[in-house]
Amino acid sequence: MIHHFLKSFLRQFRRQPMFSSINLFGLATSMAACLMITLYVFQEVSFDRFHEHARQTYRLALNIDIQGDIREEAVTSHATGPDLLQAFPEVLHMTRVSGWSVPVNVWKDMDYVTVHHGLYAEPGFFDVFSFRLLRGDPETALAEPYAVVLTEHLAESLFPNEDPMGKVIRIDDQHTPYIITGIIENSPPNTHLQYNLLRSAATLYETSTANFYEWDANISAYTYVVLAEGTDMELLARKTETLTYEKLNYKFEGVGVHIGLVYYPLTDIRLHSPYAHDMVETGTVSKVWVFSVVALFVLFIAGFNYVNLTIARSGRRAREVGMRKVLGAGKVQLRTQFYLESILITAISFLLALVLAEAGLHLFNSIMDANIKLMGHPWWFYTATVLVFVGFFGFLAGIYPTWYMMLFQPVKILKGEFWTKPGRFQPRNLLLLIQFIVSLALITCTLVIFLQSRFLSNTSPGYNEKQLLVVRAETLDDAALLSNALAGYGWFERHALATSFPGGGLYVEGVEVEDVTPGLMAQRIWVDHNFLETMDIRLLEGRFFEADGGLETEYALVNQTFARKVNWADPVGKVVTRGGRSYRIIGLVEDFHMQSLHNEIEPMLIGHLHSRPDYMPGAAWVHIRYTGAGSAEVLSDISSRWAVMFPDKTFTYYFLQELIRGQYANEYSFGRLFLSLTALTILIAMLGVLGLTSFTAQQRQKEISIRKVLGASPVSLFMLMSFEMLKWVLLAAVVALPLAWYVMERWLAGFAYAIHFPYWTMAASLGAMVLMAIAIVTTQSGYTIRKNPARVLSFE
Repeated sequence: MIHHFLKSFLRQFRRQPMFSSINLFGLATSMAACLMITLYVFQEVSFDRFHEHARQTYRLALNIDIQGDIREEAVTSHATGPDLLQAFPEVLHMTRVSGWSVPVNVWKDMDYVTVHHGLYAEPGFFDVFSFRLLRGDPETALAEPYAVVLTEHLAESLFPNEDPMGKVIRIDDQHTPYIITGIIENSPPNTHLQYNLLRSAATLYETSTANFYEWDANISAYTYVVLAEGTDMELLARKTETLTYEKLNYKFEGVGVHIGLVYYPLTDIRLHSPYAHDMVETGTVSKVWVFSVVALFVLFIAGFNYVNLTIARSGRRAREVGMRKVLGAGKVQLRTQFYLESILITAISFLLALVLAEAGLHLFNSIMDANIKLMGHPWWFYTATVLVFVGFFGFLAGIYPTWYMMLFQPVKILKGEFWTKPGRFQPRNLLLLIQFIVSLALITCTLVIFLQSRFLSNTSPGYNEKQLLVVRAETLDDAALLSNALAGYGWFERHALATSFPGGGLYVEGVEVEDVTPGLMAQRIWVDHNFLETMDIRLLEGRFFEADGGLETEYALVNQTFARKVNWADPVGKVVTRGGRSYRIIGLVEDFHMQSLHNEIEPMLIGHLHSRPDYMPGAAWVHIRYTGAGSAEVLSDISSRWAVMFPDKTFTYYFLQELIRGQYANEYSFGRLFLSLTALTILIAMLGVLGLTSFTAQQRQKEISIRKVLGASPVSLFMLMSFEMLKWVLLAAVVALPLAWYVMERWLAGFAYAIHFPYWTMAASLGAMVLMAIAIVTTQSGYTIRKNPARVLSFE
């Protein structure tokens, strides 16, 4: 019997190649897209869940309430973790990591490689996390100063065919040797902790002059704690609030600031974390949901096509069903045949989908900045995938066609009376309506996402980011030497020095303001007298710094947001105080973005570089404005000069235009993938429309021939055929467009700076869908309309 069913399946495939190919192509491509997104979602939801104590592990975070404005930071001071470990018995283990954002040069003999994500870590790292230490002792590998643990990849790169344990390397300009005390597995793709090497935290504490002992100093550590099972989180939060006041909050009572210490679950960081300065993209749960829903839409639209096209060609199989019933075939046998055919087509489609997914993963990974592989997952994942895609989906797609064809009555079938009566609503029309709803909604959403991404990239940041390069110098003396050396190049236009740069690290502290109670928290940056001109930032009132040193160190400038927050109509001449030192405001600058447009512009206090406090790091960023040369030439010249002047120091640089573009990489990747899925959805939906239109045209060819005989023109016949399809498009628009508006309004609300919802996108998507539907109807019904009526009616 199975052999007979297979022969019948192949015969139907050969007799109706167009319908079969549309089904096969639609199902295979949709399954491939759905499979890739399934792999992506599986990786996202598995982030950091492989650690032994994952459910008991929390990362400390700060919620900073600045007079009603909330800042959420993923980092704390270095002192916070040890104090919690000592104060609360609920805290079983604690570890801190830092230094992830600064690349380092790792030297072996006279050669070096630049390494990103070179973390400082402490021995507790291996108590909290389950990363495998392949060589070395986890108790001692990070215990002593100048100990370093390499990843497998870095160890093989530096010491090919050698045992790296106990070998010596140098890092950056440190002349003290680092001893390799361990080899750790490469950082897995499904963890927010990305590392390429681990330096002992004892090295940082021994070599740095920063304050690591106060809760409000050097807030740059990612602090993790493992809590005892059954910990009462509400009680722990109350005790933590008391300790936070004793250690920190009492200092900020005069400036209207309250800092809350939050225990954030490790397993929620990737999907839900709202905190700034994370090592990887976080808060991806919305992306996971959106892509999951769209993938299901793509898959089920392909399923709708299968159902619709199967019903559409049911007339060709009606006599077969009738003859089988007359010859004694039972319902079980017929159902088995139709279900088997459905599962066979989905199984073949799934095999093709595997090939398409393997071929498309490289592009998918490049768009999503992911590292997803088709193989290498647990066995149950593949078992579940096959059962869902082939078994469940094949059975689901076969339910309605099987039920529909089982209703055929042999007597009516053999008389040719099996066609549905005109004007009667059919379930396939509902499926067609759903396809149009999804397609219209996706087109509208895609247009809005594109417009918001363009807005982010085209909005002026408040300075001229073009042809601007920043280079990190270890000291002000190094910065001066580099600036003087570059002045001789023809492309050099001007330069400036500052403690940070747009997109770089931020320093925020409480400021007391004259005649304003309480004060406020403000970003602070220290710059030289060339900064305003080099950055091309507008001075609105007063003056800028005119020289280095002298009385200029007693002055400061503020931005528009600062003045607005303290209600200063004329800020020039006002006084602000920080740490017992007062600064007189000499100017007001136009707001400019130190962060991306995901964040609102904050109050900023600009001080002179030589008034920088002693506790600030000595590094300076050289801002270099160039002209008349390409970025490659400029970078080549500067890197060559750097290698001569500072051979032992890491060359760290950023082109600001590229850095700004990178700030919106997630939006670009989201938009590109969303566009791809939308295009695929529309393609599959239109293939279904193509098949149904072809079927409808064949079914109505007698009616069309009679109308032609009675004098109907080709134009009126085209309009008649088009109206049948357009009424579903218009009905779908009533549902799809308000739905798209609601979803996109909520999405846009997540940006600090966003476009207003462009209502014209709804009209554009409706117009595009109408044109596509008319084009398909025109091409498919043209042949039927052009047929000779005499030839058609001669068979009646």
